[in-house]
Amino acid sequence: MTVLSTKERILNTTEKLISEKGFSSISLRTISSNAKTNLAAVNYHFGNKEKLIEMMLERRLDNLFQLRMNLLDKLESGSSNPCNLKQVLEAFIAPALTMSNDNHQGGKRFMRVLARAYAEKSEYLHSLLSKRYAEVIKRFAIAIQRTSPHLDEKIVFWRFHFIMGALIYVMADFGASSRANQLSETEYFNICCNELIDFALCSLGKTL
Repeated sequence: MTVLSTKERILNTTEKLISEKGFSSISLRTISSNAKTNLAAVNYHFGNKEKLIEMMLERRLDNLFQLRMNLLDKLESGSSNPCNLKQVLEAFIAPALTMSNDNHQGGKRFMRVLARAYAEKSEYLHSLLSKRYAEVIKRFAIAIQRTSPHLDEKIVFWRFHFIMGALIYVMADFGASSRANQLSETEYFNICCNELIDFALCSLGKTL
């Protein structure tokens, strides 16, 4: 049996509480109580609630965005065979869906955290995306633009924005549980991934 450090226990508890109650409904005192530690330990490891939440988000998102960047690097390094739009979208979408089905990376619990962050217009997530992951998102937007030369840059911006929203919706498992019960996990994952990529491809088709 793996014994978690106090820091890991606090991070896991924060993630669990936010997935259940949202960002605004928790306090450091609630977190410390549920993590079976004291307020001094929370302050020692994180300093304040803002830093704790930021680190809770970072530990999952860093892995996700690093994997996305590695896949895009690999695609763009093949100069003799330029990557196509479907490959770019797969590099962005597939890692997120893999993460949502892997409990070692947070699984569906962290996906609910992300869904709450979007629904509550959380400044924590907005700040992180702006200052820490903006370059990766920008690189994907540029890659989409390059592989969709028929689209204006502003249209690519909006449609990529909507694709990211759809991805969050799918990751959080909204409305899909009844369908998922009829399929194995592997079947459900493959269908989700393929259908979302097809949806994204259609959204980036030629303008009307």
